[in-house]
Amino acid sequence: MNPIKMRVTVVVEHQGSILLIKEKSGNELYYSLPGGSVEYLETIPEATRREVWEETGVLVEFVRMLWLDERIDKSGDGKHTVGVGVLARPVGEDSTPIPGGVDDEQIVWSGWVTLDQFRSCPLYNLIRRDQVIKALSEPDYKPDYIGNVI
Repeated sequence: MNPIKMRVTVVVEHQGSILLIKEKSGNELYYSLPGGSVEYLETIPEATRREVWEETGVLVEFVRMLWLDERIDKSGDGKHTVGVGVLARPVGEDSTPIPGGVDDEQIVWSGWVTLDQFRSCPLYNLIRRDQVIKALSEPDYKPDYIGNVI
């Protein structure tokens, strides 16, 4: 039996802007939110801090959960990943991203974009755009289960 994996997707909001990364996959470049796998015995807040630091060099703290989703692929041997979207904010005085990240050779850029820029930014995962805008814009936003995003 294959294990279920868990990952965190982090929305870092600061002074009306969102932290994005640009990474390469094969020969393609795309924008996405920082995030990655939650390691064994690592809490979601710990994974949030580690992933954002590795990919952008920005120190953050976990604020709250935004959504829960799943990626269930039944083809081949199958794959099941549970994804948790979280809101985080920078800590300390310096929130300047390191362009290529600290510990990720796939990251070619990281930086802040306004919510308006984010609305038209070419993202790897378009479902994220609506979730992020909804989470940051709606005053009564509650964490949401999105379902299978594959």
